[in-house]
Amino acid sequence: MKALGVDLGTTSIAAVVYDTAASRVAWCQSRPHGAELRTDDPLASLQDAERMLALAERMVEMGLSEHADVAAIGVTGQMHGVVYLDAHLSPVSPLFTWQDRRGGQEAAPGETFAERLSRLTGCRVHIGYGLATHAYLAHHGLVPEGASWLATLPDAFAARLVGLSRPRAHASLAHSMGGFDLDQGAFVAGGLPEAGIDLSCLPEVVPDLHILGEHRGIPVAVALGDHQASFLGAVGVEEGGVLVNIGTGAQVSVCVRGRPELSPGAELRPFVGDLRLAVAATLAGGAAYALVAAFFDRVVRMHGLEPTRSTYDVLDEAIAAWRQSGGGPFPRVRPTFFGSRSSDEDGARVERWTAAGMAPEAFAWGVLSGVAEELHEGFCRLPPCGPDGPRALAGAGNALRVNRHLRDAVEAVFGRPVQLAPDPEEAAQGAARWAAMAVTA
Repeated sequence: MKALGVDLGTTSIAAVVYDTAASRVAWCQSRPHGAELRTDDPLASLQDAERMLALAERMVEMGLSEHADVAAIGVTGQMHGVVYLDAHLSPVSPLFTWQDRRGGQEAAPGETFAERLSRLTGCRVHIGYGLATHAYLAHHGLVPEGASWLATLPDAFAARLVGLSRPRAHASLAHSMGGFDLDQGAFVAGGLPEAGIDLSCLPEVVPDLHILGEHRGIPVAVALGDHQASFLGAVGVEEGGVLVNIGTGAQVSVCVRGRPELSPGAELRPFVGDLRLAVAATLAGGAAYALVAAFFDRVVRMHGLEPTRSTYDVLDEAIAAWRQSGGGPFPRVRPTFFGSRSSDEDGARVERWTAAGMAPEAFAWGVLSGVAEELHEGFCRLPPCGPDGPRALAGAGNALRVNRHLRDAVEAVFGRPVQLAPDPEEAAQGAARWAAMAVTA
């Protein structure tokens, strides 16, 4: 069977056609969406939802034109963020992404919107989760006119493909919005109304492997969160499997059964059946390194020049030469540029940056090592994977795939090799495999 998967990511839209008989990707395309919107609010993070939906539609049609025998369509994409939809499920707002920090503003003296939702629902709601952002927007009268529904972008896209009248969500994406009871598989009916959130505007939660409808006669499965889709694409449905996923953000996760005890800073997310993902997430994976590249671009422009090569390529070569010559002192960087999911850290820290390590490549390596170290701290909060831990780590995410130095940093910190999937775009692959599972369930 061939299944098509599409991933509406933070920086790009990807689509793959996955051949389940060969267990390989038969076709793959990815396009930067360029949907970021400028805003005067430094805490806001907005993207053009309609632009992303339109590009995703074009990618689906490209895949279907290349492979007329596609038998199922799956959807995934960035979690946590939300978009307001009208009665016809068309966007009436930008996408408020997972990087939006306004849920961390005070709802009342000494309590943020995210903290208030956490208290009222009994579920940990992080800054950047859609319902925390919605609570802030509603409090300040910023919910757009004509808004009938609140949904994640992948759910909005899946609904558009099949012509639904109401968005429907799998637990993976519903849980990512916040205020979701993992054991009940539903939004918390008791606490959300008290927080001023109308349950009737939220997506209908549907079971695993649910078929929403058809697009051009092809079954479309309910959308799956990109974290779960990446795990499915890179690891599969494997209890005890471990995934290090580094894209714009980053996560390390272990597939577990039931509800094991977790250390503070880790959380359980829905997966398939009674399998769940114990996860520790960070807010700056590839995004941290993007800040480094942008910093050096600005230095070049301060001299009245324009970069003539990709700064990523220049840094890659510089780090390689530095490491081949024996390396040297480098700063210890805590890359919490965008805050932290596991603590109250606000802003990155740079320590032990000596005169001997005052070199661009040493700083860049320090940031990459810091990304790996923050993930390893999270890994130590997760349930153990046997007495000796995993022999290897599955790796996913474009930042991990394209940056050899980041992979080396992860392997050095974890003390284990990273095994990448044979083909790129693991989340889109996972969405395709999810759809194939749905039509054969």
